[in-house]
Amino acid sequence: MLNKKKHIFIIGMMGSGKTTLASILSKTLKIPYIDTDQDLSSILGLEITEIFNSLSEKKFRMLESVYFLEHIKNNQHIYATGGGTILEQNNRSAMKKEGKTILLQTSPQELFNRLINDKKNQRPYFEENKNEQYLSELWSNRKKYYIECADYIVETDKKEPFEIANEIIKNLK
Repeated sequence: MLNKKKHIFIIGMMGSGKTTLASILSKTLKIPYIDTDQDLSSILGLEITEIFNSLSEKKFRMLESVYFLEHIKNNQHIYATGGGTILEQNNRSAMKKEGKTILLQTSPQELFNRLINDKKNQRPYFEENKNEQYLSELWSNRKKYYIECADYIVETDKKEPFEIANEIIKNLK
């Protein structure tokens, strides 16, 4: 079983289901969860798209990383990370050291279908590039970082959230 002091990090592309899975796992495993994007948004009093628009991506990533690295010093949590959290080497190293990391791997086609139907879309990159090709290129650029971090990879296409959560729990035991 997972060490009680270790975190669980859920990583993956936007639309892969990180927040949904973190919430389900939190209830099942009785470990609090944090959606890092929602938490940053709440702390700053701005929506993620507003943060991206008012800061450069570089500044946003720096802020995201400082927040993340400080927060994981606290008690055990399940983290639904922002899709780009893995871009910073320090974040990837911390994930490896401080817990177990689950990659929710979702095809660009499935991501597109989920994102295009998301009415509360707060995804700055997708707002500017609403197409499957863009998601495929973004995945290609980030894949090596996701794989580097992942202790487990869970394919999410055509699976229900509770099915994915059960698969994650089996991998954690």
